[in-house]
Amino acid sequence: MVMIEGSRAGRPGLATLEASDGPAVLGLFGRLSPESVYRRYFTPVVRRDALLASVARIDHSDREAIAAVAGGQVVGVVEYSRPPGSPVADMAIVVADGWQKQGLGTRLVAAAAARALEAGIRSFAVDIQGDNVGALRLFKRVAPGARMKFSAGVGEAVVAL
Repeated sequence: MVMIEGSRAGRPGLATLEASDGPAVLGLFGRLSPESVYRRYFTPVVRRDALLASVARIDHSDREAIAAVAGGQVVGVVEYSRPPGSPVADMAIVVADGWQKQGLGTRLVAAAAARALEAGIRSFAVDIQGDNVGALRLFKRVAPGARMKFSAGVGEAVVAL
């Protein structure tokens, strides 16, 4: 991990993840509630090897991940991925249950957007379950003018950065 913003008075710092940070990410996912896992992955089960492979593909251009770090532990991760050269990247976020509703998601999305713009990405595509109130609130906060289209209970949107 490479720190990009230090922690202050109970506020986690932010760090870019490196391809070797898989164990730190596994630690976060091992502490998530089943509901948080389902909200992030749209499935109740996440394979350890899939998480490690995802982190191993970080290249800081087409694939980026930024972690919130508190007390030496990862407590949140935002990541984006795009086809090489595309101006649109898929973005996803997860925050540990005990750190939700404290503005951490907003900070993570802002840091990811700044990195994405540097890499030539102009928008994020997001999918959010229609009953995921916390994620929908975050979406409205970071993209107040954007609109979601819902199908089969899932909202989809592309948000300009």
